[in-house]
Amino acid sequence: MNAAPDIPLLTFKKVWKSYGDGEARVNALAGVDLSIDRGEFVAIMGPSGSGKSTAMNIIGCLDTPSRGRYGFMGIDAGALDRGRRAVLRNRYIGFVFQGYNLLPRTTAAENVELPLVYRGVPSSERRELAMEALAQVGLQGRENHTPAELSGGQQQRVAIARAIVTRPTLLVADEPTGNLDTARSHEIMELLTQLNVDFGLTVVMVTHEPDIAAYAQRTIGFLDGHIAYDTSKAETADAV
Repeated sequence: MNAAPDIPLLTFKKVWKSYGDGEARVNALAGVDLSIDRGEFVAIMGPSGSGKSTAMNIIGCLDTPSRGRYGFMGIDAGALDRGRRAVLRNRYIGFVFQGYNLLPRTTAAENVELPLVYRGVPSSERRELAMEALAQVGLQGRENHTPAELSGGQQQRVAIARAIVTRPTLLVADEPTGNLDTARSHEIMELLTQLNVDFGLTVVMVTHEPDIAAYAQRTIGFLDGHIAYDTSKAETADAV
């Protein structure tokens, strides 16, 4: 499945996400329109309860809209059943989380191989692809280290290698620097920027930190289930 070059990679059209019924009903998203092109690096921000995490879950095909349409690569991803959404995630989307989510007794290379195991890739090919992904994130020589033998920044690099080993179209990053100190946080952001620029990887990242969001080309702010602002570096530069 390949999106036509002249259409956005993903779109929200009047997307609502509601929880509960009657007086207890909460609209986490309230008719959101959104479009992200292939190759963009987008930061999503907003306070707790703003709708940013709900939007991210829909973007990553972990959830579906209550109403409206979520289009991914030209198909109505929100209308897919759970099994077909899982296939779409496995083939086209990589995930990076705040907590790394690595298997503790498993080496870096084995952690990176996991998505390829789910795809049924032969073991020799899995190892070759895992080593290539680890090299791309600067972890040559750490292939046989377990998470306990790696720093927090190195663990997040393993998690990023695992996310990109399948060569996804979209990387979804949820607070990827939340557990890291300032220096390691900026190293991870420089790595994500490099992957975006060098490989054209589309990155959509949730963060609450303005200095981390500043690495993105575009920042979308959510408030009360709506988009409060949508700015790009190009627009900001033009305004100066």
